[in-house]
Amino acid sequence: MKSIIAGEQTQTVYKDTRLLAKAAVQMGDAVLTGGKPEVNDTRQYDNGVKTVPAQLLQPVSVDKDNYRKVLVDSGQYTADQLK
Repeated sequence: MKSIIAGEQTQTVYKDTRLLAKAAVQMGDAVLTGGKPEVNDTRQYDNGVKTVPAQLLQPVSVDKDNYRKVLVDSGQYTADQLK
């Protein structure tokens, strides 16, 4: 983000690791308690043996215009951390 703010890079792709961790914990808990993990994709990941179900998160394109909303306002980073 510092390179984007400085004008050295135009954008990056971001997935909120807090949401990723939450999804992983929910899936692990479901497996450990005999439930079925929540998935939102049952077609994209074919490993040659079977199609593996997945819980996909929506990536966000982050640039100089939206980094404050996406990263600072969400609490992922403080403005000082991105200076």
